[in-house]
Amino acid sequence: MIAWISLLALLVSPVDQGAKEVGVGPAPAMTPVSWEMEFTYLNPPRKIDVGGTTYFYLVYKVTNNSAVTQRFFPTIQLVTEDLRVIETDSAISNAVFEAIRLRHQATHPHLLDPVSAIGDLPSGADNARESVAIWRAADVTVNNFSIFVAGISGEARLLKNPSYDQSKPEKQAVTGQDGQQHEITVNPKYFTLRKTLELRYAVPGSESARPGQEPELVLSRWIMR
Repeated sequence: MIAWISLLALLVSPVDQGAKEVGVGPAPAMTPVSWEMEFTYLNPPRKIDVGGTTYFYLVYKVTNNSAVTQRFFPTIQLVTEDLRVIETDSAISNAVFEAIRLRHQATHPHLLDPVSAIGDLPSGADNARESVAIWRAADVTVNNFSIFVAGISGEARLLKNPSYDQSKPEKQAVTGQDGQQHEITVNPKYFTLRKTLELRYAVPGSESARPGQEPELVLSRWIMR
């Protein structure tokens, strides 16, 4: 799994020459070739303490500017500079969302919890939704991380897996937590890359000073991931 994450980290579009990049890969089309939603991050990731635990959260607004209703089912991941992937946690208590909602009720009175934000999104600014992505701050132990937002564009591309081994099976049976056998792909022939928004942040200061610092946005771009 780590090897796949490392490979996918290379498959990003180039940016300015002053940025430090690990590789160059397929870039999105210069102009949209499929439906695309407008994703506005209303604040940089902020911290909130609830029940003795600190969380990062990102308040966002999504608008469907296409001509027809689109399904809004985002994947919002936080990836650290050492390539650890931190998912938004559906198991986080609703009390955390309620604390965030109360903090922003004056400016964002219609803030939806992450689950309620999912679903068909009609076109037009009047149907825009505001919601929040949440991560446990204890999982972010480095100074640099990116937030990747997928599921807001229909652009996709199929890419051959350079590590594919035709002598090995593509799938493998594993026992899930439910005790049932499930097939997972362990040797894919292709990767599907999707147009994804990357928001790259840096947390200034030393490790000891980091808990008191807010992340700063250093790059916003579309990539294929």
